[in-house]
Amino acid sequence: MTSAVLDKNKIATVAGNITVYNFDAQTGEFTGSGDEYLAIGVGIPAHSTDIDPGAATVGYVMVFSENAWSQQEDHRGDVVYSTTDRSSATIDYIGAIKDGFTRLEPSTDYDNWDGGAWITDTSAQHTAAVTAASLRVQQLVDSAMASISVIQLKLQAGRALTDAEKAKLNAVLDYIDTVNAVDISTAPDIILPELVL
Repeated sequence: MTSAVLDKNKIATVAGNITVYNFDAQTGEFTGSGDEYLAIGVGIPAHSTDIDPGAATVGYVMVFSENAWSQQEDHRGDVVYSTTDRSSATIDYIGAIKDGFTRLEPSTDYDNWDGGAWITDTSAQHTAAVTAASLRVQQLVDSAMASISVIQLKLQAGRALTDAEKAKLNAVLDYIDTVNAVDISTAPDIILPELVL
């Protein structure tokens, strides 16, 4: 079969077959090739070229732009992390990873990007752990107090307590003393006891 001959405007001056290399209309990414029959006066299909893109290196794709193919980085589907707020995103574009993102995953909520690695702000991390421990202590004390609310009402009303109620009251008060005695300044390396009655 005769090969098509194209002029400088990519219009066939001789009818025949030609291999065309297709590319995505939006991204310019190579999408495949195929043979086309061109009649005289017919150009190659839209979003295609007669220029062979060659093979892309692993991790790259061939992109057609300004009448030439170039290799572009392809990280689509990779997860990256914002260097400002540590949020994750999945790459959905062709090209180098955008500024302000890294493939390196932060290990804590207190990591800050130093331009090449995540550095944990141990002071902020410790402050948050102490705050969380303080809240947990308050929750445990509140729960313990709620468990003896009826006993407290009886005492306020001047009613006598049974031996079992006295034992429960003393056990809960001892527990509250134990919880309040925990040094939360060493959080998160603390153990807060649970109330067992």
